[in-house]
Amino acid sequence: FQAHLQAIQADNSRFPRSRWLDARKVLVVRPGETGPVVDWEVSTSRLAAWLKTEEVPWVVITGYIASTPDGVATTLKRNGSDFSASIFGNLANASSIVIWTDVDGVLSADPRRVPEAIVLGEMSYNEAMELAYFGAKVLHPHTMAPALAKKIHIWIRNSFHPERPGTKILYGRSPTPREHPVTGFSTVDHVALINVEG
Repeated sequence: FQAHLQAIQADNSRFPRSRWLDARKVLVVRPGETGPVVDWEVSTSRLAAWLKTEEVPWVVITGYIASTPDGVATTLKRNGSDFSASIFGNLANASSIVIWTDVDGVLSADPRRVPEAIVLGEMSYNEAMELAYFGAKVLHPHTMAPALAKKIHIWIRNSFHPERPGTKILYGRSPTPREHPVTGFSTVDHVALINVEG
């Protein structure tokens, strides 16, 4: 991996004045009840200090990994790569975050059950969280939290088809009027709902 990043640095025609950053040098997390909790103050300070010494326009940062307050290497657990993107988007005060995946964006329903499902052009954070909570494989709410804290828009794009627009997840309500009021459908398999009344 390090050799690959050094090769990117050497290709100045594609990545002029680029550097790679080992996330463990700046990102500090501690264990929490629902997963790793970022130490925002320490991480922000460390990233700012690193950027001052490097002063480059392009930075390639490793995903999924971080350090504990004691300096021990750790991971960001499930969805750690997407979580990394959201964390560093927050730390860098990014204008937007792009999550590259293997689908064209957020779909209105599971295409295995609904062949007519379409890619949604845009949706709100609340809509994305609701769909995720009820079973849709959109983005984990934990991943969205750092971006939401800074009101940063998230794009879901297809790495195999980068020319496709993808889905934009916006802070607040979608500014574009929709033809239908329902955003999408999600399901949770193998769950029975029992209603008991007195």
